[in-house]
Amino acid sequence: MSFGKFETTIVPSEFGTTFTVDTPVAFKVNDHLETGIITKQLKNSAVVELDHTADNKQLINQSNGVVIINYKRMKKL
Repeated sequence: MSFGKFETTIVPSEFGTTFTVDTPVAFKVNDHLETGIITKQLKNSAVVELDHTADNKQLINQSNGVVIINYKRMKKL
């Protein structure tokens, strides 16, 4: 039995309107400044693909290189 794939359109909040896909952003994870590119918008946050640096190898391994960050916690680069 197959249920198919549910495809819903996610409308970002007012804070998310400036953080579109492919926007470079900066944010803090555990008090460390990280940077990355938005790959998907969610309602109140975005999926961000992390930039690889010498300091964030452990974070990249733990998160598979992707984190979800609230729009209010990031800034455009």
